[in-house]
Amino acid sequence: MHIGRFRDFSMRVFWGIVERDLVIPLHVKAESTGSFFHTLEEIPSILQNLGSTDRVNLSDLEVLSPITSPCRIICQGKNYLDHLLDSGIREDDKKYNMFFNKSSASVNGPSSPIVRPRGVRLLDYEVELGLVMKASIDRPINVDFSHLHEYIGGIVIGNDISARDIQLPQSQFFKGKSYRTFCPFGPFIFLMGRNEMKYLESLTVELKVNGVTKQRASTSNMIYKPWETLSELSEFSDLEAGDVILTGTPKGTALSQKKGLRTWFRRLLSESKRWEIFIREQEKGGRYLVNGDVIESRIFSSDGRIDLGVQRNRVVDEEEIDHDRNYL
Repeated sequence: MHIGRFRDFSMRVFWGIVERDLVIPLHVKAESTGSFFHTLEEIPSILQNLGSTDRVNLSDLEVLSPITSPCRIICQGKNYLDHLLDSGIREDDKKYNMFFNKSSASVNGPSSPIVRPRGVRLLDYEVELGLVMKASIDRPINVDFSHLHEYIGGIVIGNDISARDIQLPQSQFFKGKSYRTFCPFGPFIFLMGRNEMKYLESLTVELKVNGVTKQRASTSNMIYKPWETLSELSEFSDLEAGDVILTGTPKGTALSQKKGLRTWFRRLLSESKRWEIFIREQEKGGRYLVNGDVIESRIFSSDGRIDLGVQRNRVVDEEEIDHDRNYL
């Protein structure tokens, strides 16, 4: 079952089931993603009482992020083998699961603009499979594959937009990845039951920029599997329904083709000078996102049962947004 969060012409916000080009509104009281998962038991009775006219054309609705704020967004770094190798790290050197956070202020819609902050020069993309929590965790647990459905309620497309010239030179993952609009979610969540969990290792993750494929991989290439990740997270972190775990990105990001300075040359330069050269060299490749670029992200299964829709976001410079505000 694919579900989404929508706004109609009267500005009413509601949850609905997506069936091809139609949406079945669900009359549940759920203002957040977490509270929606708490109402899942109501859905069968709601569907039984629907009439044939209880359908809305998807094209007549604004599709909102199915992940609501505030929430926790926990990310995994270098969790795809091809991304690891592309970064110059050997598989044997991957000794730990890397975690960091994005601010929930970064939550963005699946078709809303991504705003490049003033001064950011290296804006990058990272398509990721998001695991949406449906149950709270407040103690260490040992999750295996057969029990994953008790905690994970669904999956969603996420894009971990990153300002690399903030993240790396300043050693600020949180700041470089948390600007407003830096985490588009959606368009849809696929609700996962016990029988659907097998798909987590066979989904195709894909991202295009201006129609050119930049990232494409199978989730089978994840180094740390979802149940391993959830078990480890529970050792030190609480989780609530509606929180999201972004499970890493495959190779193909703009940063993945970086070129390092020779070791002997690095020793002659100050740290600030090294980063200045790094940023300048990165800009030369023309790989990073610029004003007007359109990013399209998809996650789907080969049999067609799971299709999380197409996330389509245009990059807009902050100066352009400010100009529009002043004009209005």
